[in-house]
Amino acid sequence: MRYFGNRSQLARMDFHTRLIMTYFLLFMLAAAALSIYMSHERTGLSKEGAVAYYQGDEERMLFAKEQAELVETSHFHLFMMPIVFLTTGHLFLLSAWSGRWKTIVISSCFVYMALDIAKPWLIRYISAGWGVLAPINSALLGVTMLLCILVPLYEMWFMKIERRR
Repeated sequence: MRYFGNRSQLARMDFHTRLIMTYFLLFMLAAAALSIYMSHERTGLSKEGAVAYYQGDEERMLFAKEQAELVETSHFHLFMMPIVFLTTGHLFLLSAWSGRWKTIVISSCFVYMALDIAKPWLIRYISAGWGVLAPINSALLGVTMLLCILVPLYEMWFMKIERRR
């Protein structure tokens, strides 16, 4: 745990470690952008679009999502999202941000992930009112993901550190 203090460990890493982490984070940035694009295509990033996508919409010829489809999507997301945030979150924890902010960002990531996984079930089987989660939670999840990606990238390549002589 000594690595997760308030001084940036990212800026002190050797070149090749920073390089591989940078490539990983750039791929995660591309994946996040593609996720936003997919959400926009499916729901228009709106409450109404999310409700139509999960509950169905006769006018737009959208069928309601079946339970098996929601189970499959939830299963995939329950495996992948924690792994992505575990990795990007660890890199964020190596930043110079304060312990309080690290706690807020990391905890927020996992709360927003849980809501993102629950959202389809809530919209489909509880109430269309839960559709409000779609744009709000997606934005909040996106912000925390961006912090976990952009802060390490900045600190690895642009943060000035005092080198010991």
